[in-house]
Amino acid sequence: MKQKAKKNVHLLHKNVAAAFIVLGLMVITIITVFIGSTPHKYDLQIGDISVYDIATPRDIADKSETMRRALVARSQVPNVMIRSEAKSDASIDEIRILLSLTADCRNDLYGFETVNPDPESTAPSETESQGVTIARAPEKHEIELAISTLISQLSQKEGLILPSGDADLLIRMSEERFQALSNTIMTEARLIVSDTLDEAALQREIVSSVEHIQNIATFFKDDAQLIGRLLSLTLQPNVEYNEEATEKARVAAYDRVMNDPVMVSRGTRILSQGDVITPEIMSMLNDLNMTKSASFDWARLGGIAGLTLLCTIIAVLFFRRYISILGDQPSRSVIALALTVLLPLLMSAYLARSFPLAPPVYFAAVVVTAYFGLRAAIFTTSLLIVLIMPMASYYPSFPIVGIIGCMVAALFTQGSRRQDNYAHIIVGTSLTTAVSALLMSVLQKISTPLLASTVLQASLSGGLSVIAAIGIMPLFELIFNTVSPLRLIELSQPGHPLMKRLFVEAPGTSQHSMMVANLADTAAEAIGANAMIARVGAYFHDIGKLENPMMFTENQTGINPHDQLTPLESARIITRHPEDSFTLGRKYRLPMPLLKIANEHHGSTVLQYFWRKACREAEMKGLSPPSADAFRYRTPLPSSRESAIVMLADSTEAAMRSEGIDKLDRAEQLIRNVIKVKIDQDQLKNSGLSFADIEKIIQSFLQIYAGHFHERVAYSEQNKPTAPEPERESAGIKDTFVKETTMPVRIMTMSEGAQIATGHKDITTPVHVASPEDVAQTEHEQKEGTIPIQVSTPEESAKIGRERRERTMPIRVITPGEIAQKRVGRKDRTTPVRIVTERKKDKSDQDD
Repeated sequence: MKQKAKKNVHLLHKNVAAAFIVLGLMVITIITVFIGSTPHKYDLQIGDISVYDIATPRDIADKSETMRRALVARSQVPNVMIRSEAKSDASIDEIRILLSLTADCRNDLYGFETVNPDPESTAPSETESQGVTIARAPEKHEIELAISTLISQLSQKEGLILPSGDADLLIRMSEERFQALSNTIMTEARLIVSDTLDEAALQREIVSSVEHIQNIATFFKDDAQLIGRLLSLTLQPNVEYNEEATEKARVAAYDRVMNDPVMVSRGTRILSQGDVITPEIMSMLNDLNMTKSASFDWARLGGIAGLTLLCTIIAVLFFRRYISILGDQPSRSVIALALTVLLPLLMSAYLARSFPLAPPVYFAAVVVTAYFGLRAAIFTTSLLIVLIMPMASYYPSFPIVGIIGCMVAALFTQGSRRQDNYAHIIVGTSLTTAVSALLMSVLQKISTPLLASTVLQASLSGGLSVIAAIGIMPLFELIFNTVSPLRLIELSQPGHPLMKRLFVEAPGTSQHSMMVANLADTAAEAIGANAMIARVGAYFHDIGKLENPMMFTENQTGINPHDQLTPLESARIITRHPEDSFTLGRKYRLPMPLLKIANEHHGSTVLQYFWRKACREAEMKGLSPPSADAFRYRTPLPSSRESAIVMLADSTEAAMRSEGIDKLDRAEQLIRNVIKVKIDQDQLKNSGLSFADIEKIIQSFLQIYAGHFHERVAYSEQNKPTAPEPERESAGIKDTFVKETTMPVRIMTMSEGAQIATGHKDITTPVHVASPEDVAQTEHEQKEGTIPIQVSTPEESAKIGRERRERTMPIRVITPGEIAQKRVGRKDRTTPVRIVTERKKDKSDQDD
């Protein structure tokens, strides 16, 4: 419990350190973005003669020109007039009064009366049916007096100036004609004033009305023209000025222009050498924050701080939810991620101002993909582009080109499996950014010279960013003890010095490591661990055996050095190999995750074979049994899933090789027993593996071994290589062996073996050609790691044994199909050999 509490406190301290790193990253980001987005400041005043050529670093509104246009638009707004019913009624009243006065004058002049027809008349005329209107015949001076009276009354009472000609027509026309004119003019007046009319509209309506009347057959043309003149005389516009509505319309026109300001495009020269600085130019420079007299831009600082805080919160939530960077060294992971983001930011502060497509965001895409994966890279670079936007003066093409380029760089990095993929990443990113910049320039209709410049910026930024990322990753690995997939790919190549040494100096260990790597890779894939680290870690987990390769049975050539040592001395040599692996790995600069696997793959287990041997010797001597701690590995327990997987794969492979099992059901039982022992000994408690993971690991191991337990092709009786029974007995080969397998081999010299080890594709295994006496002598101490062979011809075997007992030669295992080819025409000489394996319990510890 205390140990767990101590561990939790230690982890809390690490997380607190990571939090402070994030806080520091925020502060640095805010300062960098603010400085990078602040333009160069000039010491200028109104009226000075400029000694600079100044262009706008970004698009900006020309406030003075915009205001001038807004004022013009305001002044051009006409007065807003609204309909007035009072004015409409007043116009109708004017017409009614004119007609009334005219009728009075006509009645006074003509004395109109209606006379009923004579009742005694037997033939009344057509006009006498209802009565007859009789008018007297006035004198000329009476008519003139009536005309002048009408004109005078209209002028005095209504202020209407009726032309004398119109008055004369009104006085002289017949009564029927006057009545028709009166009715028509009233009807037309009412129709006209029903609309909202200003002066111009009123005149248009009157003209239209006159044209309409002229088309009526019952009207004289002169009467229609007279109606038009009377309407023009009496009707007035029925609208009135509305000050409030007029002001609103003018304000709306002003705002409409101000809301769509005149823009000065980015890069437009607003001041040249020798120009006088006007208030308008000074105002624009102040808006651009390019004068030393301008006040500190607190608003921009607050906006950048808020944007940075928002991006940080989103990033923390994302990494906590989807990407685990808080492992056993969270501060190192956070520092690595912080530097990956800061380096492009710092470069952008210098580049983005002049070259908006040059920010090296693709650097972050490659590095983050290598260490944290594709999803983290796309997310991180998207936030990085958001933070760089203020420094790039919000250049519209930058986010699109940047996101597309980062996605391509991340995809190429994620899919890389060989060193030559570096060129693919560089060329792919460079071409993608160039094409994206070209397409965006075409869509924006940028001029040809500027188009070429933007394409070149994007292409160089993409290619150089990837080159820088590839070059700096080894430095990251050195400083932060991390490892990238690209570095793992390099380490997994057969040409690595340590792998060459294993193949030549410890071939059995090399083959063992290959098998452990296959098991570990499949298991890591099954549980979602880092399969690449597990595989490459398995390649190097036993490199410490290079210090004493002959002390491990898989590398022995007939003589077991442990026969000359006490069990305790043997245990000390064997238990030292994890530490030797760690030391040798550091010498060859292996990454820390691989060094941990090499140092942890045995944990604190006990060498059971030598401990039990020591117990038997002590019992025979009458001594107390030795403590198991003297035979225990003194190395850390596996601290990661990958390290635990290699431990289980290593133990499983050793046990399977020791037992010689070739049935899947027995293999499953053995694998479960091996893993159960590790669990019972608490070897996996720090690894983070769950029981569900353990089951997946077991199934993945069985999947690998199922491919090995395939049925072999049987030899025909005449071709089956056998040895006479006497020779078998003399060689000490008895029924204690689990199985007997024959395989053809081609004897090679050591020089041929060295050539194969360094470049030949054939898999070779050095073997010791032993005489029958050697086989009998070493039978009790050999395992499947050492392959004593018996040449099928006894005479050849005896001869080889006499001439060269200790000769070690590489062999190439060939299939039965190759045997048939060789028999019909190939020159390679094959000699069948018998693989001898001895079944003993607990002796698999010597392999470890």
